[in-house]
Amino acid sequence: MLNIVTICIYSGVLIKEPNCEALLTLSNLHLVGNINAKTLLSYCGSAEAVLSEKKSALIKIPGINETIAKSIIHRQTSTHALKELAFMEKHNIRMLPYFDAYYPKRLKQIADSPLYLFVKGPMDLNSQRFVAMIGTRKNTLYGTQMTEQLVAGLKKYNVNIISGLAYGIDGIAHAKANATRSPNCAVLAHGLDTIYPKKHYSLAQEIINTGGVLVTEHLSKTSMHPNLFPRRNRIVAGMSDACIVVESGIKGGSMITAGISQKYNRTVFAIPGKKSDSMSIGCNQLIKSGQAMLCESAEDIAKVMKWDRISNHPSSQIELFKELGENQKLIIDLLQSKILSFDKLLVLSQIPLGKLTTLLLEMEMEGLIQGLQGNSYTAVLR
Repeated sequence: MLNIVTICIYSGVLIKEPNCEALLTLSNLHLVGNINAKTLLSYCGSAEAVLSEKKSALIKIPGINETIAKSIIHRQTSTHALKELAFMEKHNIRMLPYFDAYYPKRLKQIADSPLYLFVKGPMDLNSQRFVAMIGTRKNTLYGTQMTEQLVAGLKKYNVNIISGLAYGIDGIAHAKANATRSPNCAVLAHGLDTIYPKKHYSLAQEIINTGGVLVTEHLSKTSMHPNLFPRRNRIVAGMSDACIVVESGIKGGSMITAGISQKYNRTVFAIPGKKSDSMSIGCNQLIKSGQAMLCESAEDIAKVMKWDRISNHPSSQIELFKELGENQKLIIDLLQSKILSFDKLLVLSQIPLGKLTTLLLEMEMEGLIQGLQGNSYTAVLR
């Protein structure tokens, strides 16, 4: 049986999706896209229900015009979805719909987040801390040294590295994380049936072997295209708490990702370099314009992100507790020495659904609580 069962609450509507074939079919229909697909699911409850709905009902849904409704009603029978599910089963690939409890919570906050992700590897995508490490493909020795220094330094703060598996800074960041046995995440701009660049095939395998993960929104056999790299970059930015630009010219993918990170309200850091170094021009400009914070060490990042605030010393924890807001204190109290699901927290705290989702994400980013598998939480501050 290839079907995967996923149940979740989205916008107050219970979504039950037992049929990934239907979800794949819906998402690949002409003009539907991620945002429209999410709207359709929130109104109809499942992809199967959307595909069996009448046109008269579909066009009443916000954002769904007659052209989109016709593409759903008059869709052609295809075996692509079944072939994809068979490929997933053969290669031990997980499919995470956006309403799945294991879908990255940070990414879920973004309007254009993928309808689903394909994931290969054991890593929890809702780990407490993620930092995007990005930069030029034409790195210098200085860029290599700074990347390796930062990756090694961030390990003591339990930070997971995320990047795009490209040549240059991306590959160096992944390789250093592997060398320090730190689980890391590579986001791909293609399907999981291939690795680009090909020279990074062994690097990708080592990411999985060290407890990391390969992630993509694309089906297998998706053709490589330059337009797919910016789409990959939005996932890198969306899954992260912060973004570090190590080296970059004044233009390029790293500068685009830095801009996306800003748009998503992620903290952006940049490594300063000599004025005469072409691969430091972009970083220096980001710092000069106030778009990024100057960063020279892992400690700089930890301080800004407040990841160095929590100590095992009782007095420091008491002082930190005094600084918390009322809702934050309530959540910490509820999670003392126990693990609670999101639904349980919703009932016990009486905090509205949307507000609680945002609050828990913010508290995770501050290192106050830790998200666990099964959409559950525990307190870090005790």
